[in-house]
Amino acid sequence: MITMLEATCMELDEKKLQYERIMHALKIEEAVAEVASAGVDESMGDDAVSEEEEADSKAGEEDSDSSE
Repeated sequence: MITMLEATCMELDEKKLQYERIMHALKIEEAVAEVASAGVDESMGDDAVSEEEEADSKAGEEDSDSSE
């Protein structure tokens, strides 16, 4: 009886370890996804700023062309 309980306990420990590894891997995957999405958000913001600057410079060029 004790031997059977010890074997069951060892199996449960192994399964627990497997689940802990899975959870750890998922946490890493989630963190990587957050960093990647933050990078995309930042680059989108940079693109928006670039587009605004480009529009401003074009507007400035048009203003200087019309003043000549």
